[in-house]
Amino acid sequence: MIFVPFVLSVTLAAASPVVPTSHCVSATQFVGTICTPATSGKHPAILLLGGSEGGNEMSHIAPRLADAGYVAASVAYFGLPRLPQTLEEIPVETVGQALDAIGARSDVDKDHIGIFGISKGGELALLAASTYPQIHAVVADVPSPFAWQSIPQGPETTTHSSWTVGGKPVPFVPYSAAMGQIFAQAFQGHAPLDLRPGYDASMKEDAAAIPAATFHLENVRGPILFIAADDDHIWNSVAQSELGMQYLKAHNHPYNDVYQHFAGAGHVFLFATEQHPMTQIPIGATTTMLLGGTAQANISAGSQAWPQIMSFLANALK
Repeated sequence: MIFVPFVLSVTLAAASPVVPTSHCVSATQFVGTICTPATSGKHPAILLLGGSEGGNEMSHIAPRLADAGYVAASVAYFGLPRLPQTLEEIPVETVGQALDAIGARSDVDKDHIGIFGISKGGELALLAASTYPQIHAVVADVPSPFAWQSIPQGPETTTHSSWTVGGKPVPFVPYSAAMGQIFAQAFQGHAPLDLRPGYDASMKEDAAAIPAATFHLENVRGPILFIAADDDHIWNSVAQSELGMQYLKAHNHPYNDVYQHFAGAGHVFLFATEQHPMTQIPIGATTTMLLGGTAQANISAGSQAWPQIMSFLANALK
């Protein structure tokens, strides 16, 4: 099976403020970028995790959060020097190292740190928040509350988890045979790549693997905001977010958790613009990857979601 990364850089760049007042520098204790507010004193902090595009793409979003009064740290976890080159068995300690570095800063209120992840970054954000009690708020955008199989860049002969904790692979839900068939149809038949049926088949065929792969969300020391897209063509972010909320309720999570889904929106609606509505993206020279939604629905959903995110973070961390 061959997987390809999602390409989001142009959209994330477009979503950043035009004239930021924050100051951004490359991190030294982890791979990423730190953006700080223009005002002095201690501030709440946000760690930002991108998706399967890898690299440090959330650095384009960090200024927006810094301008809102947060020390915002984009944390890369694969695809750059000093990091794994594929999204396979990524140590959750990558986030832990960044969390320690940010918490030790003199301009950070270490008791008010949150995390914000999109897609696979949302999956990692939920794992990290379940692991580290220093995290007191989670924004999980189109996430999974359980671990999926890893995303290699090339043929895979053995299956691996996306994540490790303490050097041990996290239990995961494997891909079904349908996933390989979907890739073959797209690349051999030059058809659009729609991953959703592959993920749907995997959830159905390996439903018994989901409980063991679900993160211990009851350990999260703050509220969680699940954001889902009704027309998500990558995976079923609605069903996955609902499973996360059901888990929290079943385990009496004592915080004001929130679930919001957006009708007609696709996987990357949060970063859609008129120039880049992100309903699909090119993959190589012969096909495209479907992300879902329509231009109008994605832009509308993004315009609604951002104020909700900022309000949620302000209530949780300020």
